[in-house]
Amino acid sequence: MTQAGDRIKEYLTGEFPNLQPPEVKKRARRLRRYFLTGLVVLAPVGVTAVVLVWMFRTIDNILGEPLRAAIGFRIPGLGFVLLLLAVLLVGWAVHLAAGRQLLHWWNEALARFPLTGRIYTAMSQIVQTVVGEQRSFFRRVVLVPYPTPDSWALAFVTNEESPVMGELVGQPCINVFVPTTPNPTSGMMIVVPRAKTKEVPITIDEAIKLIISAGAVTPHGEVPTFRRRGLDLDSLLRDSQG
Repeated sequence: MTQAGDRIKEYLTGEFPNLQPPEVKKRARRLRRYFLTGLVVLAPVGVTAVVLVWMFRTIDNILGEPLRAAIGFRIPGLGFVLLLLAVLLVGWAVHLAAGRQLLHWWNEALARFPLTGRIYTAMSQIVQTVVGEQRSFFRRVVLVPYPTPDSWALAFVTNEESPVMGELVGQPCINVFVPTTPNPTSGMMIVVPRAKTKEVPITIDEAIKLIISAGAVTPHGEVPTFRRRGLDLDSLLRDSQG
């Protein structure tokens, strides 16, 4: 067997007959570094792929299942493409005079209909706030005394004014969203007196990274520190060579 073949056999079996114990430990540490480096490289790719596949299948099923029932077989991706074309077509039509008038009638009808009025109005306002051109769902990052007066939670301000709640509390209040870790899409909406909040000089993206990482990835000061995209290759390769 060649020298390269002998080395492969040693790595696979863990048997190093020609090495002393310190050299065995050195090779074992090297294998561990290689494994951790590969895990760091592949894990983000795997999670990204899983999320994208789930999103694609979910969106594709919206029209994919009715199409399958209609034509008798499934064409993967057809529902996704047709839904995308439908959204683009509706957006194009709304910018036309006739489409704008039709949308006005449709909007008024759904808003006034007893069964759909409240749901449609609420969802319209939420969607327009989140994805509209004037979106400002999360305005800034603050600390709020939650869940006890002696502890602080990271929160996003969703509304700078809460007059009804402020009148009940007796001082100006704001509405904030306190996300959970590691899933910031769920959390609590709480009303907090403005005087009890502390503004945090970080961006929304930095705060989300801080929450998802459970505090492991921390920002430093007012200057955004997360300008790098993807893996920190310099740090990764430096650690693997150490």
